[in-house]
Amino acid sequence: MLVLASNQPDQFDWAVNDRLDDLVRFSKPGQPERLRMLKLYFSLYILDPPRVAWWKRPRHIPLPPDVDWEEKLTEISRRIEGFSGREISKLVIAWQVCE
Repeated sequence: MLVLASNQPDQFDWAVNDRLDDLVRFSKPGQPERLRMLKLYFSLYILDPPRVAWWKRPRHIPLPPDVDWEEKLTEISRRIEGFSGREISKLVIAWQVCE
């Protein structure tokens, strides 16, 4: 069994497409799913950043206490319509790097 995943399946070579028997299409996440993903990645990469190596401490990002992050993430989830899950994770990783 071979499973392929792509946001651009039309970019596969014709020989690959010829050998695929079944296609399952997944639509991009709706607003509730985007919000859940934003909360998940915000928690993973901003609130509790990963340790990149055993000798390095995680990079802590100071967050302003007066910001309603629930409301902010909800607003962002509306503005990123059309983003895939991967694009959402990359967006939050970019926030961590930018500070």
